[in-house]
Amino acid sequence: MEKFKNLLPYVYVLLGFFVTVIITIIILDKIVFPVLVHSEETVKMPNLIGMKLNDAERTINSLDLKLSKVNELYSEQYAPGTVINQSPRAGQIVKKGRDVYLTVSQGREEVSVPNLVGQNIRNSRILLKNSGLDIGNITYVNDENYGVDTIVAQSPVAGTRVVYGKTVDLVVSKGSVNLVKVPALEGLNLENATKILLESDLHVGNVVYVENQTYLPNTVLHQSIKAGELVKKGTSVDLTVVK
Repeated sequence: MEKFKNLLPYVYVLLGFFVTVIITIIILDKIVFPVLVHSEETVKMPNLIGMKLNDAERTINSLDLKLSKVNELYSEQYAPGTVINQSPRAGQIVKKGRDVYLTVSQGREEVSVPNLVGQNIRNSRILLKNSGLDIGNITYVNDENYGVDTIVAQSPVAGTRVVYGKTVDLVVSKGSVNLVKVPALEGLNLENATKILLESDLHVGNVVYVENQTYLPNTVLHQSIKAGELVKKGTSVDLTVVK
């Protein structure tokens, strides 16, 4: 009991300290801070999103605010020069003279169409993907100047500025209508070889006869154009034949 009585003065001091701190906090929160805050005029931040930059700037100036910085971003939704984001946000209470930051639309991102003519489909797909584009409709045609699966035309043409993600239509070669594959003739007799050449819209050229103990007479030993090669219709193929 004696010890408790000795501690009482300290308890009173400690309680007094806490009470003083609490009263000070209440005074600062309820009186001092509001006075300080309201010592400068405030305004309600307007909604600037969707406004043209010039209109947004006039609105900001009319409220004694200051346009501090304008950033630009591509946007699918907003036209170029339109505000798409703001700081402080709309509805926020701010002091006059406050800096305002805006983000303005650059419109939809555009890229340049690469030149695909002369490329095969696989390379064209890679080139388009690297440019942020994709293959659209593919039309196949016979072409005398480009080989099979080679791009002969494109739409839009190379160098055109288009929206990111747009498709590019392609015209692809099926090869020349006047080209045919040379058939395999070696090992056939001359009569059959001649018939097959004619059926392929080709002709027998020079026929050279040679001695050979392995193959029967009139067997084709060699042809001047390898089997599988593409040649124009009407081309002559020279043959080496067993006597």
